[in-house]
Amino acid sequence: MGNFNDLRRKIKPAFLERLEKQFSLHTVEAIIKGFACKRLPVIRVNTLKTDIQVVMRYFKGLNVLFERISFLPNALVIKNRDERFFEKLEIYEKGEIYFQGLSSQLPAIFLNPKSEEKVLDMAAAPGSKTAQVGMMMENFGEILANEIDPIRIEKLKYNLDKQGIKIANVNLGNGVSLGENFTEYFDKVLLDAPCSAEGRIYLNDPRSYRFWSEKNINQNAKLQKKLFESGIKALKKGGEMVYSTCTLAPEENEMIVDYVLKNFSNVLKIEKIDLDFKYKLPIVDSFMGIPFSPLVKNCLKAMPSEISEGFFVAKFRRV
Repeated sequence: MGNFNDLRRKIKPAFLERLEKQFSLHTVEAIIKGFACKRLPVIRVNTLKTDIQVVMRYFKGLNVLFERISFLPNALVIKNRDERFFEKLEIYEKGEIYFQGLSSQLPAIFLNPKSEEKVLDMAAAPGSKTAQVGMMMENFGEILANEIDPIRIEKLKYNLDKQGIKIANVNLGNGVSLGENFTEYFDKVLLDAPCSAEGRIYLNDPRSYRFWSEKNINQNAKLQKKLFESGIKALKKGGEMVYSTCTLAPEENEMIVDYVLKNFSNVLKIEKIDLDFKYKLPIVDSFMGIPFSPLVKNCLKAMPSEISEGFFVAKFRRV
């Protein structure tokens, strides 16, 4: 992992200062160590094509060491192999297993899509969460998988086809307009928002943090608000919406939730997310002099670690 002071020096001073404003020194140290961790591969077993018991027996025969995750019934954390090992296997080629990080699998778990429901994935590429949603729905119902980038949409189509997802309609378009085009149409809405990706920083790879800037954070926050408002419009009364990011920035997490709670309290109620996860971070109750609604505490935030990226998740119900 390297000397801790050496790790600190890799982080931009402005970023480090922001972390120290949000968290205790002990927590900041844990976050920085998390940025230095090489994450273990996490595999999601595709239950449309196989069964986790079958996959576990198969892995044992190959001397693959793995660990199950209590809150992710179809996931395996791999202890002694890298991704290249699995990419050579027939079960990977057939789409029976898929590399999907712990933090990436959680939004769909909290959304809890059911067969026959109509689900919107507002920013779907590369398709990991869309495919997981389709799997959970057992290929019954309807998914609109939206993506604004014509290049990324090809990867989305490829992943959905490989994993056998039959109920997803892929749409090339701006998620900001979906609310007007599909007003109160969907039972469930997933907004895994474009973000500054602080949670994905890996200090041994400068490409993962060279991009970081407060300007980028603020630009993302403006887009996230517009997408959120569109998602609310697209959601049926009684429907559920999950908002998630892979960043630690309050402007893209707690501040977005606070904005929604203060401006859409007549139509949207927040639901408490509870998870027995040892890498949880405290929810920030204010930032840059702006106090947040106490209800923001109902969200989940986690630091980067050896088994997950840093992430944030919030869940709402339309009334």
